[in-house]
Amino acid sequence: DLPGLTQKLDYLNDGDPATDDDLGITGIWLMPINDSPSYHGYDATDYRAINPDYGTTADFQAFLAAAHARGIKVIIDYVMNHCSNQHPWFLASRQNDPAYRDWFRWEVSDPGETGPWGQDVWHWYDSDWYYGLFWGGMPDLNYESAAVKTEMFETATFWLATVGVDGFRLDAVLYIDENPGQLQNTQETLQF
Repeated sequence: DLPGLTQKLDYLNDGDPATDDDLGITGIWLMPINDSPSYHGYDATDYRAINPDYGTTADFQAFLAAAHARGIKVIIDYVMNHCSNQHPWFLASRQNDPAYRDWFRWEVSDPGETGPWGQDVWHWYDSDWYYGLFWGGMPDLNYESAAVKTEMFETATFWLATVGVDGFRLDAVLYIDENPGQLQNTQETLQF
């Protein structure tokens, strides 16, 4: 958890260049730390919350301050492509809430597309099909929605400017904008 990681920082880098009993690292990459129902965390239910298994926001800020005091930069996974099917945005979207319906891609019939590993990418819910490249528990966000872009950029700003992380690993960002026959690294994705 975050307090435990904070306690081990001196082993990673004690902040004193004259010592040689630490590893001398200058960066830490944390896998997903957002609240999530899964063991892996790549399906966030709240992009601005810390998974309680790891600690609190205060624990994370204490960890960041201690890391920065030792000259260690911290980046976190920011999973921009998709969220959990338990995220409030998706729950509202699947109930046809007009404010959130277009935050995800919905079709009345199965388009029959498959993903890069041959997996089904369209998943059934109630009376419609929704798109989730990795699995039904992680529906893809629809970046053709201006509201999605705004929210995700504001969330990035929150982590960078308010919380103080040093950067992101953008998980699955190569799938932000997909075209038939080309799912990753489209020109639109690279432009994004």
